[in-house]
Amino acid sequence: MRIPTLLLACLLAPSLSAQKPKSPAPESIKEAKVVWDGEWTLHASQSDKIDEQIEAHLKDLNFAMKLVWKKKLQSACKSFSQLDILAGDSFSVTLGKERPIDTPTDGTEATWKRSDDQEFKVTLTKAGPTMIQTLSGDGYVLKHVYSMRKDGNSLALQVTYTHPKLDNPFSYKLVFKRKE
Repeated sequence: MRIPTLLLACLLAPSLSAQKPKSPAPESIKEAKVVWDGEWTLHASQSDKIDEQIEAHLKDLNFAMKLVWKKKLQSACKSFSQLDILAGDSFSVTLGKERPIDTPTDGTEATWKRSDDQEFKVTLTKAGPTMIQTLSGDGYVLKHVYSMRKDGNSLALQVTYTHPKLDNPFSYKLVFKRKE
């Protein structure tokens, strides 16, 4: 027995009454304001162990090159037990007991001198829950990407070290909780 095509299409098509009416699209969804200001403490169990990361990153290098790069990475890439951020027209970020890194938020370059007197050119940009701080030092670049988590009480700091003579960038993550 043949079923007429029109009848078959009506049987297979979903019922109009069974479909949910579409809700009107919101005109604009406001983005929650990100509050960077505050004191933050390292959440060690959620953070990478930097020395282990360095060993894994350099495992394929010969002995001499491994020693050279290990020393360079250990001096440039550090873990900090605390982080202080003051936001305003410019941002002031203090990593542990280092000198504050003061930068305008519009990407304008500033100069920062680390506690070991190494000088860096620093820029900072921010967009919503992400802030990117780039530190250009003596032959290498440190890129700090701060990502505020949705709860607003924790943030991740992804640090990437690049050097023209290092084949692959070295990267690690630190997680901080807002100090109460």
